[in-house]
Order: sequence, then C-alpha cells, then structure tokens
Amino acid sequence: MHIGIVCKVIDNFGDAGFSLRLAKALAARGHHVDLFHDESATFQALYPYRDNDNLTLIDANKTDLEIEKRHSLDLILEPFGTSSEQTLLRFDLILKRQFPHTPWLLIDYLSSEKWIEHFHLSTSVDPGTGHVTTFFYPGFTDKTGGLIHCDYPTRLAGKRQSTSNTGLNVFVFAYPTAPIRKLIDACNSMNSTEYAIKIGLAGNVLPPEPEDCASLVPFVAQSEFDELLAQYDVLFVRGEDSFVRAQLAGRPFVWQIYPTKDDAHLDKLVCFYDLYASGLGTDCRLALWNCWLAWNGIDLEIDFGDAWTALLPHLPELHDHALRWQSWILNGKELVKEVLTWCSLQTPTLREKPDL
Repeated sequence: MHIGIVCKVIDNFGDAGFSLRLAKALAARGHHVDLFHDESATFQALYPYRDNDNLTLIDANKTDLEIEKRHSLDLILEPFGTSSEQTLLRFDLILKRQFPHTPWLLIDYLSSEKWIEHFHLSTSVDPGTGHVTTFFYPGFTDKTGGLIHCDYPTRLAGKRQSTSNTGLNVFVFAYPTAPIRKLIDACNSMNSTEYAIKIGLAGNVLPPEPEDCASLVPFVAQSEFDELLAQYDVLFVRGEDSFVRAQLAGRPFVWQIYPTKDDAHLDKLVCFYDLYASGLGTDCRLALWNCWLAWNGIDLEIDFGDAWTALLPHLPELHDHALRWQSWILNGKELVKEVLTWCSLQTPTLREKPDL
C-alpha cells in the first residue's frame, strides 16, 4: 500500500515527532510512505540517518506538488489536521484535489477526555467538494484509536531501573515556562557527599551554572530517545510524543501539557491524571498532583521546590505504578494497527460509505 502523511510543523517537535514515528512504523511493515512536510531542519534533526527505503520525506516548500507527478495514494493520514488553518502553505488542500477519492484520516490530538470515544471514526463531508474526512482519536481506552507502541524496544519493556540509596538521575524536557530553576535549586540544596541528584536538561534551555547539579543533554535522533529515557529514574516531559514515550519507559514522570489560549488543556490534564493515578495511594496521588500543578504553573500557591521535596518519599510506589501502567498500555490498543484495520474496511471511495 502507498500511504501519504501530511505533517504541518506548527511549533516544537511534537508534530514532526509523531508524524515521523507513524511513518517509520508503517514503512517497517512494508508499506511505501510519502511524508509531506514543511520543515526540513526539524526532520533532519529527528531522522538524520535514512534507514528504510520505503519512507520518503518530501518538503512541500521545495516541491511543486501541483505539477509534480507521483504515485497514486491508497491512504492519506493527516496528524493534527485541525491545526492546518494556522499554516500558510496549505499543501493538504493540494493533495485533496489530487486524490479526491482516497480515504483521508485526520488523526487528532491525544486526550483522555470521555467525549473522544463518541467522536472516534466520525466523518465530515466538505459541502463544496464532497471530500470526506474521518476523524481518528488516539487515546488510552478500547473505544479510541490507542497509542503508537509497536516500535517500543522489547528489551526495555518491564525493565526496572536499579534503585540507589546514593542518588537519583532526573531527565527534564520542558517548555520555557516550567520552573526549572526551582527544581535545580531544590536538588542543589539536597545534595551531599552521601546523596546526589543529577539533572539532565534537554531541549532549548538556559545553560545551568557551573555549581549546579544539572548538565545539558545532547539532542538525540528519535530512534535513540527511548534508550535515553531508560537511563533516568524520573522523567519530566512535555507535549505529546515525549509524554507517551515516558509512559512506555515505565518511569515516574511529571507532564507539562501544551498550554492553549482557551485553557482547554486544563481539562485534558485533569482527565489524564484521574485515569493514570487511580491506582495510587491517597498521599502519593496528592503529592504527584501537587507537583504537576506547580510544574504547569496552574496553582501558583504551590511552591514547586516544596512539592518536589514532598514527592521524593513516594518514588518507590511511583516506580511500581509506572511499570504496571507500562504493561497496561503495551497490552492496549496499538495506533498503527488500528489505522491499517480501518483502512482495510474502506471502499475505493468514502462517498459510498459516508457513515463509517
């Protein structure tokens, strides 16, 4: 099957990271994948070494899609297509004109909100063109499209990080608004000759001071990211792709959700936490939640340094919980499989079955 993926890089690495992970997983199954995008530098950083001839990256800024002839596409996937209006180059519209009868699946943002279960695989018809779009919702339950986990290294699954009474390794990948300085200061104050917390800072962050217990982590290709996370005891992650990979890593984590102007992200954060923390003890659950609230800047009355210090005694319980959660999602719905199953049920044109 020949599959097209439409990726608009709005900001950061989330859009490109998810689209590339999806494309590589499909290519690994023997499908030919054309990944249309608008940001070569981002993809070069994430995918510096081409390791599958089935995958072709096409920069829409450097290619005239209107005139260049290409293979017919059997399926088109558009991750986060609800954000397409934010982009100047609407190459998604060009592909819709070129392939009006190709099944088009818009993969929306990941959420734990209950309403997505009702809208998963719903359709919308463009009244002007008759083009049918099906909406696919990733999620954590059997009534959603699941998560990408077919590419998670089997050698890392179920692997418990060796506990140490002499220190803690912490990974931080955060947006600039996170109280990173408070985390560093708190860990600096705890460190001694007998116990040392070491922080690895990833992404575009201000370099730590020489006396800090933090150091910069070099950027790694996407294929090396899971191995990187497995080296740490606690993970601070952001957005969507690193958020899912932290869960697959089976480590305690603090999630910084991508903030929205309408504050819709607050409901998403609460819904996920209620699902994730349901198996935790009362004290542990509250301590982790306070940490999440302070890290996201939601409750300004909670000092992050205090919240982090209060969380540390609960790490043994959180480690056990993280491994149970890892097992649960690895045995849950797999997004790539769900996409291919949906495609196999389609007729040559969705006009014939607009209610799928």
